[in-house]
Amino acid sequence: MEVTDNKVLVLADTAERAEEVDVSRAEDARKRAEASIAGRQTTIELQEAQASLRRANLRLRVSQKRGSRGGPRGSGDIASSIN
Repeated sequence: MEVTDNKVLVLADTAERAEEVDVSRAEDARKRAEASIAGRQTTIELQEAQASLRRANLRLRVSQKRGSRGGPRGSGDIASSIN
């Protein structure tokens, strides 16, 4: 991340605007990740499931902020992740 007087530059592997978040898909992904975590798999599988859970929760949080703000769609919230 780079911050100057009037600009912030963020480099991320992925980014989604709040209006692009598919809430039902994010909820399904969260449920799958929680089930995978409960399955007590290998360390790598557990870490992948935890990363999936973090991404799904982030998408859900962004979509909730969009709904609670009541502003117009496309108001600029972005869910991003660096993995």
